[in-house]
Amino acid sequence: MTQHSVNIVGGGIAGLIAAVELARSGAKVTLFESAADLGGRARTKHVDGFMLNQGPHALYSGGAFKRELDRLGIPYSGTRALAGTRQAIWQGGLNDLPVSAGTLATTRLCGVRDKLRFARVFQAVSQGASGEGSFADWLDGQKLTPVVRVAMEALGRLSGYTNGSAQVSASAILDQIRLALKGTLYLDGGWSTLVAGLADAARDAGADLKAGAAVERLTVEGRESRLLLADGSQAVAGATILALGPEQASAIAPKIGSLQIEAREAMPVRANALDLALRAMPAKAHDFAIGIDGPFYLSLHSRSAKLGPQGSAVIHVAKYLPVGEGPARNAIEELEGVADLVMPGWRALEVRRQELRGMIVANGLPRWDRARPDVALTDAPGVFIAGDWVGGEGMIADAAASSAVKAARAAAQWVSGKTSERSAA
Repeated sequence: MTQHSVNIVGGGIAGLIAAVELARSGAKVTLFESAADLGGRARTKHVDGFMLNQGPHALYSGGAFKRELDRLGIPYSGTRALAGTRQAIWQGGLNDLPVSAGTLATTRLCGVRDKLRFARVFQAVSQGASGEGSFADWLDGQKLTPVVRVAMEALGRLSGYTNGSAQVSASAILDQIRLALKGTLYLDGGWSTLVAGLADAARDAGADLKAGAAVERLTVEGRESRLLLADGSQAVAGATILALGPEQASAIAPKIGSLQIEAREAMPVRANALDLALRAMPAKAHDFAIGIDGPFYLSLHSRSAKLGPQGSAVIHVAKYLPVGEGPARNAIEELEGVADLVMPGWRALEVRRQELRGMIVANGLPRWDRARPDVALTDAPGVFIAGDWVGGEGMIADAAASSAVKAARAAAQWVSGKTSERSAA
C-alpha cells in the first residue's frame, strides 16, 4: 500500500486539487495541513452574516483554475465582475477610467494625443502583442508618454495582482491582461465555497484530509518518502507533493538543494488589504477604482456576488506592494484614505472589517530572467511541488491549479512504477 500511496503537504488550493486528482485515479492519498482549517489564502471569514475573503479574489473566466474546477465538477456560483462606475485615481482625484470608447473620449485623465496613444497600445495588447524581457522593458519599447505608461502599468497590476514591472515577465503580464479582459467572476459565499467543494470531492474519492497536522521534516528513502509530524508520528508514502510556498518547502526538506535555491530566488508578491462590511453603500460612492499614479485598488464585490445581508455592501481595498517592500506603519490609514476618496460617508456605515498587512498574494512572480521550477524535483525523485510559484502556466490561483494537476499526474505515474528514478532525474 505504501508503494501506491501519496502524501500531500499543504491544504490550500493546490493541495486540494492534487488530492482530488490523485484519489480519483485510485491512489491512497493523505493530505496534511498545519492550520486548523483547510484552504490557505482561499479561506473566507464569516461574521455577522458577511463573507470576507482574504483580500480581493476573482476567478478568471478563461483561466486554468476555472478550467480545472469545471473538469472536476466542483460547484460554484457567481456573476461576472461588472462595476457600475469605474474610476481612476490620479493626482489625488477621481477621473473616469477609460474602459470603453465612450469613457476614453470623456475622461479627463489625459489629453487627446494621449488618448490616441493609449487606444493604440491597448489594441495591440488585446490583439496578442508579446515581448521578451521584463514588463518594464516592453513598456520602454512602446515609447509611451508618462501618463499612458503609468496607465498600462496600472492595468498590469490589476490583472496580475503584481507590483513589479521591472521583475515580472512581459509575456506573462501581457497574457494576464488578455485573460482579465475575458472577464472575472466574484463568487457567492466567497472562496471558501471552492475549498469546501474541493474537500468534499477529495473525501468522496477516498482521500484522508488531516487539518491541524504540522509536518516538520521530509526525507527521501529510495522510492519512498517519509514525513515527520510535529506530534512525533510519521507517514511513509510512495510519493510526496509539497503544495507549499518555496520557503516552507525548503524548511521541511533542508537536504533538497533545488528547494533551497527556489527559496532564495523566489520573489513573493504582497499586498495590504482592508476588507469592509457596510450596512449599505454610501449614496455618492463609486463601485470600482484603481490607482494610476499609485498601486491602489477598490471594488464592491457584493454587487456581483452574494456576500452579505440584503442591501449591504462588501468592499475590498488594497495596495499592491512593490517587490521586496513590506507594509508601512500607516498601511491601514492609507487604505482608509482611498476609501474616503472613492466612497465618501462609508465610515458611518461600517459593520465589520478585516485588516491584512503584507499579505502574500503569490509566493513567487513569473520572472523575466528565470523560469519557474517544474513540478518534478530532479534531485529528489518521487517528490513533487505545486503552487502559485510552480510551472509554466498562468499566475496566482491559475498557476496553483495547473501545477497541482501536473504534479498529481506525475506522482501517480511515479507510484505506479511507470517512472524510474533515472528518468525522473
